[in-house]
Amino acid sequence: MRLIALIFTLLVATGCMTPAPVAKSDGPTRIVDTHIHIYDTSRPDGVPWPGKDDKAIYSPHLPADFAVVAKRNHVDAVVIVEASHLIEDNQWILDVTKDNPLFVAVVSNLTPGDPDFEKNLERFAKNKRFVGIRPRGEANVKLTENNRIADLRKLADKGLALDLLTFRASLSDISIIAQKVPNLKIVINHLAGARVDGNTPDAKWAQEFAALSKYKNVYCKISGLSQQSVTKPAPMDLSFYAPTLDLIWNAFGEDRLIFASNWPVTKNGGDYDGELRMTKEYFKAKGFAATEKVFWKNANIAYGLGLK
Repeated sequence: MRLIALIFTLLVATGCMTPAPVAKSDGPTRIVDTHIHIYDTSRPDGVPWPGKDDKAIYSPHLPADFAVVAKRNHVDAVVIVEASHLIEDNQWILDVTKDNPLFVAVVSNLTPGDPDFEKNLERFAKNKRFVGIRPRGEANVKLTENNRIADLRKLADKGLALDLLTFRASLSDISIIAQKVPNLKIVINHLAGARVDGNTPDAKWAQEFAALSKYKNVYCKISGLSQQSVTKPAPMDLSFYAPTLDLIWNAFGEDRLIFASNWPVTKNGGDYDGELRMTKEYFKAKGFAATEKVFWKNANIAYGLGLK
């Protein structure tokens, strides 16, 4: 089965085969993808991310491109996560998606502790589609410093969320932030950094992740399945991911897990359609109520999307 899945993934990635549309009836009543990236590498000054050496995704990935993926997979709404450190790229994202109802929200890139943080926060908070921030680089490493915590309190006071990458901010640091700013909604990206190899996750990681479960303001995205796989191309067999998903489910349960993809990084040895299929399959076994929460209701709460 894994050989068949591998061949299918290679055919899709090389453009030799177009994925079949995913059946709407197979899963939740609504799907919100809470983690995609939009950028234009053809801009005169280029883009800070991705790098030119990332051949799978270094090309324009614009709203119309993801709209095709969304239609095929019956994705109803999208949250864009800004991957550029340039302040004006936050505005660019808001502008290029402002007339498209598919793109309901943007997680921008602002730097807590920066002298202009409060000014930039006030600026972007005027836009109702601005729902939070994800710091990049150095800021993501030192968020537990007092001046950065002070800015995170400002973020929390506005009801906005903090997305975090765990390859820079450790799980223990996230515990500190959750404790110091208990009204801040924290959304951990990409399986909290778990490295997926088909077996039970690393014991140290598992212990730190489980410790986070006591903080009710912390959510975790079921995103980046292929990205977190140590095998490339990533297997499109749920059994490969099940041990990791089981541990995450047992720690956080149905109320604080959120579906996301990490498109277009899904192209790096993975397959968007296959990842969505596996995620739906996994949570279908947890029951309809859990599926509804993971695929849209929890996102609605964490990001204040206002979906009804």
